[in-house]
Amino acid sequence: MQGMILAAGFGTRLKPLTDTMPKALVPMLGHPMLHHVITKFISSGINEILINSHYFSDQIEKFIRSSDYEADIRIVKEDVILGTGGGIFNMLEFLTDENFIVYNTDVVCDIDLAELMRYHLDHKALSTMVMQDRETFNQVVIDSENMFCGLNLVKKNIKNIVKEPSGSSKLLAFCGIHAVNKRIIKYRENRAEYSIIDVYLNAVSAGEKIISYDPEMHWFDIGTIEKLRQAEDFLTEKNLIRG
Repeated sequence: MQGMILAAGFGTRLKPLTDTMPKALVPMLGHPMLHHVITKFISSGINEILINSHYFSDQIEKFIRSSDYEADIRIVKEDVILGTGGGIFNMLEFLTDENFIVYNTDVVCDIDLAELMRYHLDHKALSTMVMQDRETFNQVVIDSENMFCGLNLVKKNIKNIVKEPSGSSKLLAFCGIHAVNKRIIKYRENRAEYSIIDVYLNAVSAGEKIISYDPEMHWFDIGTIEKLRQAEDFLTEKNLIRG
């Protein structure tokens, strides 16, 4: 399997830790966050890994060069920040698999990535987004057939529905993990920086199938120092530390 790790962001909410290092290299239980994602990928059978970089990209390149992971890892540097959408499209040319995993570097989750890929392939979706029922400011609208239908932006009081929900609908939170098919390239935007969610909205408007995957799992967004410590406590308690 092949996978992408999104690691180009500035990590402003993790200041002052990110004043001198990229978010991806902020230590968690003695290892950079990036290490935890890479080892999760490898243990899941993902042995070809692409990592985008921008902020302190030289540090990420040095870290990978000095490591000895049993995987083929390529760093794709962004001269300007491209966002989650632009970052994914900027790495597509290096992929040979039709389907691949995308994972945010600041996410800690005990999801089974191999099972996610099996679910994605079984349902023949353009993308399978890992979701969770939790409170968030940006909610995803999912209908009774598990289809992505739009967004509910709570802070902006905006509901953007691009597909009429079938049956009832529910609001879930996107977890920054997804399985994606390469034909997503059809919906590439003609601008530098953009979100993959904007791409998904366009794709669904064009009739594509994007679905939700909502397994039993624990999930942490390492966006702040407080959340970093919560994730460390969880990993220690569950003995899920990867050396």
